[in-house]
Amino acid sequence: MNITEKSVNQEKQQRINRALVLQLLRQQKLASRADIAKLSGLQRATISNIVRELMDLGLVVESGFLCSEHGRRSIGIQINGKRVGVIGVMVTRECFGISRIGLCGELFETEYFQLRKGDSVAESLKRLKLEINRMILAHPEFRVLAVGFAVPGPYRMEGDEMIFITNLKGWDGVPVRSLLQQGITVPVFTENDANAGAMAQFWSHETELTKKDLIYIVAGQGIGCGMISDGVMLKGAMGIAGEIGHTTIDCHGPRCACGNYGCLELYASVLALKDRIGARLRAGERSMLSLWDLARPDAKAAIKEAWDKEDRLVCEEFEKTCEYLAIGLVSLINQMDPEVVILGDALAEIGGVRMLEIVQREVKARIRPIIWENLRIELSTLSQNPILLGAGAIAVQHIFEDPIAFVQ
Repeated sequence: MNITEKSVNQEKQQRINRALVLQLLRQQKLASRADIAKLSGLQRATISNIVRELMDLGLVVESGFLCSEHGRRSIGIQINGKRVGVIGVMVTRECFGISRIGLCGELFETEYFQLRKGDSVAESLKRLKLEINRMILAHPEFRVLAVGFAVPGPYRMEGDEMIFITNLKGWDGVPVRSLLQQGITVPVFTENDANAGAMAQFWSHETELTKKDLIYIVAGQGIGCGMISDGVMLKGAMGIAGEIGHTTIDCHGPRCACGNYGCLELYASVLALKDRIGARLRAGERSMLSLWDLARPDAKAAIKEAWDKEDRLVCEEFEKTCEYLAIGLVSLINQMDPEVVILGDALAEIGGVRMLEIVQREVKARIRPIIWENLRIELSTLSQNPILLGAGAIAVQHIFEDPIAFVQ
């Protein structure tokens, strides 16, 4: 091995060690140098050098004293998440959201903005950039190192291309990351919204997961799925794995915008729920909802109110929607064999407890007992938006992989 190869390998190993220390500090929240050395398997001298370097970069700070089991005091260290972080961004078919997030996942503030009908993609992204920069400039005490951008529907990282988004015209084929990067001075990283949400769920559950296998279902205006296996995000050859919403549950069903027939998204999404409620209202059936309610931007809130008041029509269609979702999940569970499936987004926000009951009942009835006995199906318990948190987590992951590149 020549000198150049040796120095390259040393730098690569140093990056791996820095990333490991940062990940452990994120998980532990507060730890001593000795704790991190024990958890990482690295020498204490190596840990001391890395911590010193990260403190010089402003990413790690000392914070008080810790007592060991032997009564010895040591200086605590933690990631400087109150002063350094990222901006998390998400786009839905109706709005976009922006959050300021610390390096440990602390969410400090969130704002939402409606997408304006008639705006082009370029106009929408221009508004988005203005709001991102406004949030950054409003907090000079908080250093933003990157932006994480979660988009609905499949996104091809190689080529920076939106593959397709049903019910959101004009976005197909758009290089969204490149367009958003223009006018933003920190790096922008783009990810599918379901993958971002899965990352947030994984950060929340990773210490309790035995196999590090998790599936997160985004049951909203579409149906998305983020999959993590052995702690690693599954993306597929083009980066568009997890499009469960475009798997067939009825081969004789209607044609989907993706080109397939009988897609799960046409039966189990909030848009499908609205369409079926609307069809019954137009047929003359009675409900506390009106067609005007369904056409409002806050239609989900109106549906939830009707659900909470046990409106018969809404309850019937909501429960049918959950049954369809369970049918789609059975195939995914049989393929992926996950440790836990987490349900989230708009459908869960309408009637999460009943949704969980129906999905658990239907899945249990359709899979082998040994699979059911080793599976957990849960609702998301994150108090903040998982997709925004996950968008921030994606950006943080990139920072941890090479922090010097972001700070210097």
